Amino acid sequence: MPSLYLVSCRMFEDELVNIFEGEDENTRLLLIENENIEGIEKKLNEVSLDYEKISIEDVDSKLDPTDKFVVVLHLLEFALDADPDLLKEKVYMTIEENGERFDGVLVFYGLCGNVLGTIESDFAHLGIPVRILKDAEGNIVDDCICAAFGNRSAYVEAMSGEERGTGTYFLTPMQAANWKEMLVLAKLTPDPDNIEMTKMVFDYSGYKNVGKVDTGLCYEKKFDETVDDFASRFDFEKKLFEGSTKVADQCYHSIKKEIIG
Repeated sequence: MPSLYLVSCRMFEDELVNIFEGEDENTRLLLIENENIEGIEKKLNEVSLDYEKISIEDVDSKLDPTDKFVVVLHLLEFALDADPDLLKEKVYMTIEENGERFDGVLVFYGLCGNVLGTIESDFAHLGIPVRILKDAEGNIVDDCICAAFGNRSAYVEAMSGEERGTGTYFLTPMQAANWKEMLVLAKLTPDPDNIEMTKMVFDYSGYKNVGKVDTGLCYEKKFDETVDDFASRFDFEKKLFEGSTKVADQCYHSIKKEIIG
C-alpha cells in the first residue's frame, strides 16, 4: 500500500482539487481534519470527489494494506506566509512528526522567503523521497505565484518586464479570493477596507498594476469579478498573464511514480 504525505499551504487548494479530479478510483484521499480545510472541502464536494476526514493521530489505523495508493493531505494555515521562519518551523515539525509513516512526502510550498530551499536534503535521513515544488528545469519555485506561472523563468520575466518603478500585484484565483487576508498578513495594511490608506501604501510601494494569473481553473467562481473589483478599488491597470497547473501536476505525478515504481 504505497502512501504519500502531502503537506500544503491552503493557497494550493485549486491545484490539489484539479489533481484529485484527474485521479482514478485506485487513489484514496484522506484529509487531515483541522481549521484549514473548509475551502477545499467545499470544492471537493462540488465536484463530487470522495475523501475521508481523519485526525493526524488516526492515520496509521486508517491506512489499509489493500489500498493501491493513499494520499494523506495536510493543509497548513495562511498565517505562516507572513513569517518565513515560523513557516519553516511548522513545515519541518509537521514532517518530523509524521513523515516516516509514509512512503514519500511532497511539500506544496516554494522557497517562501528562502527558508525551504534545503528541505529535500534536510530530510534525506528519513530514507524516503521528500520533494518540494519545482519547475521542469529543476528550479524550486519562489512561491505560489511563481508556481502558477508554470516555470520560474516566466515568473521572473513577468516581474522584470515592468517599467522602472512600476510594480504589479499578482492575483491567482486563490490569491484573489483571499486578498484582504493576504494584505493584512503581508503587513501592507491593517485594514484592507480602508481604500484610501491601502492605496497610499500601494502607491508608496510602487504598485501600479494588478496581474491576473489565469491558471485555467474555475473552482473560485468569482475570479474575474474579484480582479476587476480590485483594479477598480485601487485604480490599477489590469494585466493578464497565462498561468498553468503544470508545476503542481508534474511534481505530484513525479513523486507518485517514484513511490509506486
